[in-house]
Amino acid sequence: MNSVAVKVSECETAKPSQTVALAIATVPMQPWEQPYDPKTALKNGTIFPSLNLPFYVTGGEQP
Repeated sequence: MNSVAVKVSECETAKPSQTVALAIATVPMQPWEQPYDPKTALKNGTIFPSLNLPFYVTGGEQP
């Protein structure tokens, strides 16, 4: 593996402004619901029915 030494004075580092927000994360509240039983949860990959969103290779259509 080759390594390259770079002097710190040769590098420019971008510094965010004090007035600019870098990111704002929003997470919607999830209401409580009756979870799946363990066998069903393992099969579906989630314990919550509302999060059971199957993904299909064919672009949203069932094969």
